[in-house]
Amino acid sequence: MQINLRPLLIFFCAVGFCSAGTVRAQQTVPTEAPAAGLPAPDGDSEASASTISTASSGRLQLVAAKSRWADLLREHIPEFANNAEAQNITPALIKRLRLDISNILSTEGYFSPQIQFDNPDQAAAPGTASKIIRVTVEAGPRTVIENVSLKVLGPMADAIDAGDKAVTKRRRALQEDWGLAVGQPFRENDWSDSKNQLLESLRSDTYAAAGMTFSEAKINADQHSAVLKVDVDSGPVFTLGEMRVTGLQRYPSWLIERYQAPRKGEVYSRSRLLDFQRSLQNSPYFATVAVGIDPDPEKADAVPVDVTVVERQARDLSFGLGYSTNTGYRSEVAYRDRNILDQAWDLRSAVRLEQRRQLGYVDIYLPPRESKFLDSFGVLVERENIAGVRSSRSALGVKRTSTRGHLEQRLGLNIVREKISPDGEAEEVNKALVASIGWTWRDVDQPFDPRKGQILQFDLAASEKALLSDQRFIRSYAKYQRWIPVRKTDTVILRAELGAVFSKDEEGIPEDYLFRTGGSTTVRGYGYQTLGIQHIGSTRGGRVMATASAEYVHWLNSSWGAATFLDVGNAADNWRELNLKQGMGVGARYKTPAGPIALDLAYGRQAKKVRLDFSIAIAF
Repeated sequence: MQINLRPLLIFFCAVGFCSAGTVRAQQTVPTEAPAAGLPAPDGDSEASASTISTASSGRLQLVAAKSRWADLLREHIPEFANNAEAQNITPALIKRLRLDISNILSTEGYFSPQIQFDNPDQAAAPGTASKIIRVTVEAGPRTVIENVSLKVLGPMADAIDAGDKAVTKRRRALQEDWGLAVGQPFRENDWSDSKNQLLESLRSDTYAAAGMTFSEAKINADQHSAVLKVDVDSGPVFTLGEMRVTGLQRYPSWLIERYQAPRKGEVYSRSRLLDFQRSLQNSPYFATVAVGIDPDPEKADAVPVDVTVVERQARDLSFGLGYSTNTGYRSEVAYRDRNILDQAWDLRSAVRLEQRRQLGYVDIYLPPRESKFLDSFGVLVERENIAGVRSSRSALGVKRTSTRGHLEQRLGLNIVREKISPDGEAEEVNKALVASIGWTWRDVDQPFDPRKGQILQFDLAASEKALLSDQRFIRSYAKYQRWIPVRKTDTVILRAELGAVFSKDEEGIPEDYLFRTGGSTTVRGYGYQTLGIQHIGSTRGGRVMATASAEYVHWLNSSWGAATFLDVGNAADNWRELNLKQGMGVGARYKTPAGPIALDLAYGRQAKKVRLDFSIAIAF
């Protein structure tokens, strides 16, 4: 089906400027000489009828230089389409086409086109059903901007006259950001976009009711120049008043104040309200959030801030099944209560049963304090049998997390008790009181499936032998990951990890604070946590670790992709003994809302074995 956009385009060409201003021509554009056998567009109708038979038909063919405006003519004039049918060639059709061509070209800044219809009265070529009529179009010189006048009225102008440097600087920024500079070609879309951008810039900060009082684009067709004039009334300065919240039923009213809530008397800023809205939206309590004001000049002195929320259910119970080549089949039951003790304490708990690991945990997250800190505390009990080491661990910890822009900071204090039974060795019991600090800097285009960006993580943890610990140690860990887009859909993924534990020896340090590697997310081609210090029948953690990975992902369509990769890494007791193992292979990728699922066939060069690495989790 072909949609004729010509009537709509002509309408906008005729009145589009007047919606926010006017376009005026100082001189009438001269009419071209008529084609052979055709009257001028405004010629006598009777003479026209006698010159061209209404029964004459033919296909119209556009002849024009390769350009944007030629593409627009073919797009918006159906008679120039490749599959267009033959037309009855009448004076009315010729006149309409001239008008359509001129109007479309004027939107691109061409106000003096030359339009020629070739051989409209010749007979069709032998063996053809209809003749070809060539429509030759020369756009002529393009109109450029000769002068721009931007005038600000109202309270903003008063502040400038009073010598307010900040407001004066802002007006200068508005002039610098104006989209149609002197010497630039005049286009209707650019003219409209520049005016809209000017208004949006004013309305987004301080002057919410700014409006345009006058705009004019005066076109001189003979000189091929345009003079632009825009007058804007800033309207009053808006300051924020009371906050009006609707939709809050389950949770306490003070909860809203904890998420960067604007204060009375703040000068209005759209970005400030969007930050507030984003903070509420990212909280665990609300499914949707809308924050805004009514830009009524009468309310400018204390405009109310309207906050509309749709709450999440206070309690959730979920079940899940999964499988991983690291820890085998998995089942899970999770319970969440977002309003413990009616204080908006967010309880998150789960029991997870895996073939090689079982754990249960309960964490409680407190509402943020002025949205700067998120405090939590919890308990964990875990048992596992991995790489020949059977262990049971219990831990109690507290943590504080804060985020500023792309940077997240973590402070923690954990007390850990661990019992391990390596195959062929005596049982050990280790305990430690560990203080930790960590930073993560994220700058990615998508949180679950990045294609461009990078993540840098650095963690420090320390334990003192004199404080409920069996060993004094300092643990450091760093990770860098980068996504590099290639062509339209492909991605290169680079990753590097380094870790070191500084201590007299590894005795007394809980296994969780030493390093083991290997598996689907580290060095593929080797079993999960099988790279480390090798003992008879088991793999123990080392005090140093290094891994690196390079992967290329080629997406075949929107869901399926193929990957090739190279991983290296190992863990050891010291850097001299570190012998990097290599894994390489190919894999398949499938996109899900939670990120791509990976199925990798990896060859461990030192192990001389092929291993399938696969992970998937389905919640229901």
